[in-house]
Amino acid sequence: MKINRQLVNDRMREIRESAAKMQRYAALSDAEFWADERNLYTVLHLFLIALEAMGALCTHLLARSARKAPASFAECLDGLRDLGIVDDALAAQLVRMARFRNLIVHRYWQVEPNRVLTYARENLSDFDAYLAAIERYIQGKTQEA
Repeated sequence: MKINRQLVNDRMREIRESAAKMQRYAALSDAEFWADERNLYTVLHLFLIALEAMGALCTHLLARSARKAPASFAECLDGLRDLGIVDDALAAQLVRMARFRNLIVHRYWQVEPNRVLTYARENLSDFDAYLAAIERYIQGKTQEA
């Protein structure tokens, strides 16, 4: 099956835009960030947008490239690793992100606010690495066609 480039571009754009917005919040001083609780909820929402887009992109690529329907986000990321789209280290980082997403969605009452800000300050580059890996894979597929 052919990869839907429009879907890929749309999900990649959502990830980039969400990560860029999170970066602006993460750049605030602690005092500025915590002065308005909306900052925390905005970053949480942006994480969800980026992580859902990441999952949708992963699922699409795995379905089109390996004809697999993963049962979980972690299984999807393992599939990308198995296809050589992402390496072991990036796959491990992305699985941690998937777990963070699951915590936000399924056990939101256990989310520690400080952890959200720390995650935004220390892990946004994982989105960049993911997008770069996807772009390399798509370019390779385009050259094969």
